[in-house]
Amino acid sequence: MKISSIECGNAAASATESRVDEKILPKNMPRKSARTHMTPLEQGIAVAQDALRDIPDIREDIVNNLKERIANGDYKVSGEDVADMMMRRRAADRIR
Repeated sequence: MKISSIECGNAAASATESRVDEKILPKNMPRKSARTHMTPLEQGIAVAQDALRDIPDIREDIVNNLKERIANGDYKVSGEDVADMMMRRRAADRIR
C-alpha cells in the first residue's frame, strides 16, 4: 500500500498536535504525592529534578582550589587562552 505525501503530512500533524498536549510546563508539574499517576516522561523529569536539587549551585571544592592557586600565584591564564575560550564558546553557542 502506498501512502501519499498528503497522508504523511496529516499523520505528522496529528502526532504533533497530540504531543503538544503532553508537554509538561513548570506550572503544571505534578506533586511528589501524585507520582503514582505520572506518565513515564513525567516520572523521568521528576527524577532528574530531584537529582539536580541535590547538586550545589557552587562547587566549593573547585572554587576553594582556584582561590588557593590564585593566592599562591600558581594560577596564570594568558590573554590568548581567554580569547581562545571565548571564541570556542561563541562557536558552541552558534551550534545550539
